[in-house]
Amino acid sequence: MPSIVSTNHPDYTKKADKWRRCRDVVAGADAVKAAGVRYLPALKDQSTDEYNAYKDRAKWFGATWRTIEALKGMIFRKPPQVEAAESIKPFLDDVTLTGKSLMVFAHQVVLDVLTTGRVGVLVDYPQHSTEGLTLADAQALNLRPTLAMYPTESITNWKTERIGNATVLSLLVLTEDAALDGNEFEHNTETRYRVLDLAAIAGDDGSARRVYRVRVFRVKDGEDEQIGADLFPLMNGSPLSAIPFFFLGVDDTTPDVDDPPLIDLCDLNLDHYRLSADHKHGLHFTGLPTAWIAGYTKQEEGEKLYLGSSHAWIFPDPQAKAGFLEFTGVGLSSISDEMACDKEEMATIGARLLTAEKKATETAQAARIYRAGESSILAAIAGTISDGLTKALRVFSEWAGVKDDSVKVELNRDFMPPEVTPEELAGILQSWQAGLPGFSDQGVFDMLQRKEVIAVGVTLEEEQARIGEKRPPAPDGTGEGV
Repeated sequence: MPSIVSTNHPDYTKKADKWRRCRDVVAGADAVKAAGVRYLPALKDQSTDEYNAYKDRAKWFGATWRTIEALKGMIFRKPPQVEAAESIKPFLDDVTLTGKSLMVFAHQVVLDVLTTGRVGVLVDYPQHSTEGLTLADAQALNLRPTLAMYPTESITNWKTERIGNATVLSLLVLTEDAALDGNEFEHNTETRYRVLDLAAIAGDDGSARRVYRVRVFRVKDGEDEQIGADLFPLMNGSPLSAIPFFFLGVDDTTPDVDDPPLIDLCDLNLDHYRLSADHKHGLHFTGLPTAWIAGYTKQEEGEKLYLGSSHAWIFPDPQAKAGFLEFTGVGLSSISDEMACDKEEMATIGARLLTAEKKATETAQAARIYRAGESSILAAIAGTISDGLTKALRVFSEWAGVKDDSVKVELNRDFMPPEVTPEELAGILQSWQAGLPGFSDQGVFDMLQRKEVIAVGVTLEEEQARIGEKRPPAPDGTGEGV
């Protein structure tokens, strides 16, 4: 029977090409050029060597990667705010059991969502009985929950059902690369399919209920083969009633597939690459003058004519002529102009750091309005990721033995530092020196911290220890201020 576990969801099939384009564009020149004619069609009748030279001459402009790095930097301009029980916090230094902290994990999630528009996070727990063990005992044995991120290309199939008056995830298929046995130096892997579903089992009273089940398959000789037995993970000694997997997308945390947020930028980046190939190709063939001869026939087989100051051409026929062809058309200029238009359009879409801002003619308020749309999209992405990571961390916490609905992960959505004018700062300090209501030491300190004059995380006591307890001079210069 042909494999069915490898069946892809229809939405997966629709988006796969966009995901690949985005991955290759973000990876850069090597990945794009390795794809060959996928992104750069060959010219008519080009040989393999000619095409490779044509492709190698093309220049790659890394606009998309720089944009994603800039947007990610805006989200992590301030560290994520994490609320969790004290007993859980040590786990957050290594949420994957591979040395990745929650901060690093969040960075990877944001990068993937900006690149392809969606990732998945699976909360897992070792298949080991913890019955009779205290939380400290389980920690000593390294029996603890973990988070695993699955890129959107690894989420190949899914289904939802209406159960208990709610739409829930009922089937999920994830692809993984599993290491095969070999010698100590080989790196052989095979693709395996991790199938997570809600299986129907009979309860003690004879009624059926749905519980979380895990199975692993591989495709061998074109047929599905299950590896190991069905697994029913337990939380606090009981099966789970939901699949602990969370989708993190651009707009929401549902399984629905969004377009990559920067797909238009990726496509423009590829268009610029193709224009660059044609431009460089044209320069290659027209940049150097080409010699021409008319009215002369070779005097003997294999005769060669050489160019250079050490050689002269003497022709028997006085009517013979020679000269040089030089390119004078405007074709290459048109290509160059189109490349410049692509750069400008990429800057408009999101690659703002590629072009210098016109500070002389653009006010700060105008620049802030100009960025408002981009910031709102980025804020939506940061909010969705915060929501998804919060849901995952709550399951993670409960599986670690602490059920706490106050667990929370909040990514920064304040992307631009507030502008504080010298006049505003002077007014705050004068009000503080005058001892006006609302301008106590702590009040002014909190105000300056919100405006990022003082770094987040520093306390009033620490700041006072840095500068000493002595106050600045009073405005009239007579001694210390109030």
